[in-house]
Formats: sequence, structure tokens, C-alpha cells
Amino acid sequence: MNLLQKLQVNEQDFEWYPTTQEIIDLVHKSIDERSSILDIGAGDGRVLSSMVKKGTKYAIEKAPLLIDAMADDLIIVGTDFHASTLIDKKVDVIFCNPPYFDFKSWAARIIKEANAKYIYLVIPERWKESEEIKEAIALRKTKARVLGTFDFLNAERQARAKVDVLKISLQTKNTYGNYDELDVDPFDIWFNETFEQKKAGETFEDTREQETRWSEKISKSVTTGKGVIDVMVELYDVEMVHLYDNFKALSSLDPDLLKELDTDINNIKEALKSRISGLKNKYWKEVFDRMDEITSRLTTSTRRAMLDKLTGFISVEFTNDNVRAVLIWAIKNANNYYDSQLIDVMENLVSKSNIANYKSNQKTWQQSGWRYNRNSEEGKNNTHYKLELRIVRTGYCGIMPDGGYKFEHPNNLNKSAHDIINDIIVISNNLGYVIRCDSSRCIDGGFVYERSWRSNQTEEFKDSNSKVMMAVKAFKNGNLHIKFKKELICKLNVEFGRLKGWVNSPQEAAEEMDIDIITAKGSFNSSHQITNNNIKLLTS
Repeated sequence: MNLLQKLQVNEQDFEWYPTTQEIIDLVHKSIDERSSILDIGAGDGRVLSSMVKKGTKYAIEKAPLLIDAMADDLIIVGTDFHASTLIDKKVDVIFCNPPYFDFKSWAARIIKEANAKYIYLVIPERWKESEEIKEAIALRKTKARVLGTFDFLNAERQARAKVDVLKISLQTKNTYGNYDELDVDPFDIWFNETFEQKKAGETFEDTREQETRWSEKISKSVTTGKGVIDVMVELYDVEMVHLYDNFKALSSLDPDLLKELDTDINNIKEALKSRISGLKNKYWKEVFDRMDEITSRLTTSTRRAMLDKLTGFISVEFTNDNVRAVLIWAIKNANNYYDSQLIDVMENLVSKSNIANYKSNQKTWQQSGWRYNRNSEEGKNNTHYKLELRIVRTGYCGIMPDGGYKFEHPNNLNKSAHDIINDIIVISNNLGYVIRCDSSRCIDGGFVYERSWRSNQTEEFKDSNSKVMMAVKAFKNGNLHIKFKKELICKLNVEFGRLKGWVNSPQEAAEEMDIDIITAKGSFNSSHQITNNNIKLLTS
């Protein structure tokens, strides 16, 4: 109720009636835990979090307060249902508990546009009287099955409406009796309605701005006082309208003429589908490229993981609200990555010879299996430790041996060593040390150093004040020797201990790690965090 009151105060109460637990339980029984699911009008995300534990969870939600209340693993793919299309959002399941004052149009549109195997709708039982919904079901050549009937008399937000929970299957069985494709392609329905509904003679505003490079138009427009997002959305809208206009003109040509041109309406349809996807991809890629403040602070593996998820947004409509929602999602997830990746990098550097126990930790290190089996029960018992000033990373991460493969050893150094060095630099930068990567270029989420690596040759990595923060040697036996500057390894150890829950204050860190209190205070909770103010990096 507190959240509902906040929504009302902030004028964000868009007829949100939280789905009851008994409805959630009913639908949950019918859904595979590994399914991908899209909740339209997702509220605070409780349905998504309850129904699918292992699958990917997508949401369309308009209220910023509700978006902010969602779990971090929910992916926003739209903020306004009326400004979104569903045909390009392929998922296993779509769920919707729509505003009941407008449930007919919501339900009909979801049924017609859904690119999903199943639809679950929570709508008033009078849906059976709706010609609009009947027509949509007929277009998809399917039927609606009532799983149960419920009311909201005892719900968190009471309502008199009695509702049916509908399940609609959009699949067809193949020759082997398996469900593997949709009976009716939703794009076909959308295409026909979009172009048939346009009035004869209707034209769009003509523009030839596309003759110049669109990225240059963005920069030019920003200088007039507009934000980057506003400019990009305006340009996107112009291109999309121009695209529709061209294809509308093509689809109106005489069928005989189209035949002579060796094409037909189906070819036009497929071309339009491809062009729409390409247009969205172009604009979203520009947004992702401008997230360098976020992505440059990610290690090799986490950067790839985040960018993989971001590429899933290319089917989202390119609107002001959606761009900001994606940025908020990226910020929330980036902060989680910043903490987890520091732990991952530090644990990746650990071996028996590289660590020293905390003063209070009297455990004895086991000799067998430690180095190569850290995740075993034996390894889990090894806690409350810090990395030494000098460490040795063993394995295949050194100089290319005689007869080695060059593609595995850029500039004579193994790729895994490049990743290790890059990851240490990234987490060090996040702790406030701006380590320069001399003559480097970013490739596939990591740095490929243009240094000439030689066995037993020291390579120094300096900060912006030319202080050596890390010295690295690589060897043909696969070893990588790293020597840290004392202040850097102290900061890494303190943050590692804090995130692992081994130290809870600067004073405790100073005592356990045998460092001075000033260093401990400057290191504790020093990891970089992105805030919502960083949205300005795109809007300025």
C-alpha cells in the first residue's frame, strides 16, 4: 500500500492492480521454469520473479517508481505498451494483467502481435462478449482456454471485477507431433493492418536529411541546445516514417507490375521486416557505444556478458522513455558487476603461494588439490586471506612457446594473460587508480597491447602521474609474475575482504591485514559506483 500511495502522489497510478498470489500460483504451474517470459504492465515485477526462476524475464512498465522497485535481473524492453510492438519480441510466454477499463484493446492487440508460444491474460469474464477479442483469436487460428475464475475482493488493492485467467496457445504441431512454430506469423497481421489502414493519398513529411551521415546530424543538432537522446529519437522517427512511406508506395503498385518486376507483396513484407530491424539496431548500437563510462569499467568476461544482454534490446522501440529505461537497467546491473568482478579477478589470482592469512585466521592450508581445485569443499574452507605484493599466475598465460600459435598469443603474449592484465587494470581504475594502457586498442572487450612481449622482460604499467602501479613479467613456461605497488594491493585486499564479508570496518581491515588505519580508511568501500546522474553522459 505504501508503494501504491507513492504512485498516486507521483501521478504514476496507471490502474495497477497487483496480481494475486493465487493467480500467480495457477499460471506458474503451467509454465516451464526455464521459459523466457514477457510481462506487459509488469508493475513491481512480482509476477516475473515468482513465475520463472531460471528463464529470462522481460518487462514493459510505464511507472518509473515500479521500474525502480523491480529486481535487477528483470530486463525492461519498453515503457509504454501503446508505443511498443510485440512482433519482434520473441519469447516463450507473454503474461498480462491489463487495466480493466481498456482490457479489450490490450487483449486483442497482444493476441494479434504476440511472438510467443503461449499467452496468459487476466481479464474480466465479460471478455467472451468482445467481438474485438474474438476477431483477434480467429486471426491467430487458435482458441482461449479458461484456467480459472477469480476476484480481487480480498486483494492488496480491492476491486469488484471478476476475472478469468486465459491460456492461449499460438503453436502448431509439426509432423513429429512437437510444437515448434507459430500457426500465424504476427508480422503478417501487423503488416496488413498497418498498410491497409492508411488513407488513400496520405503522405509523410518528405525529408532528404538522410543524404548526410546521420551521426553528423546528431552532433550538429546537439549544439542547438537539444539533448542527444531527443535528437536521436527525432532522427529515428523521421527515418521510420520515410521507410513506411516508401514501402506503402511499393505495396500499392499493381500486382501485374510487381510480377513483371519479379517481386510480390511477400518479398516487400520480408524486406520491410529486415529494414525495421536494421534501423533499430543502428540507433541502439549508437546508444551502447555511448555507454563507455559504464562498459570501460567492466572486466573482459563481465563486459561481454553485459553487452550480450544489451544486444537483446535492439528489438525495443527507440523512444525517449525506453532509452532512459535501458540506461537505468545498465546502471543497476553495472554496479552489481563492479562488485562481483573484483571478487572474480582476485580469486582468479589466488594460489597457495600468492596469499597470506589474516592475523585472526589460524587455518592450515591443505597441500593437495588447492591450486587447481579451489571450488572444492577443501577450497571453500580457505577464507580470510589477502594477496601478497608479488604473485605468480601459473598455467597457459605466458610467452608463446616454440612452435606455439600466433593467434593465441597476440604480440607474443597468451590471450589469457592479456585478459588478466586488462582485468587488473579495470578493477584498479574502479578503485581510483587511472592506469594508462600505452599504445593500446580495445578489441572484443579487452585490451590487445601493442608492446613487444619477451620472456623475462619487465613491462611497467603506470598511473596518470607516471608512478609504476604494476610490473609484469611473462615466461615461456606459462607463468606470469606480477608485482603490485603496495598502496594498490592494499586497496584491492581491503575491498576484496569487505565484499567477501571478512572485514566490516576500516579498523578491522587495518588490524587483520597489518596496514595503517589511514590506508584502511582510504581503501574501505572505495569501489566505483554509477549513479542515475550518469544518464547525463548521454543527454548532455
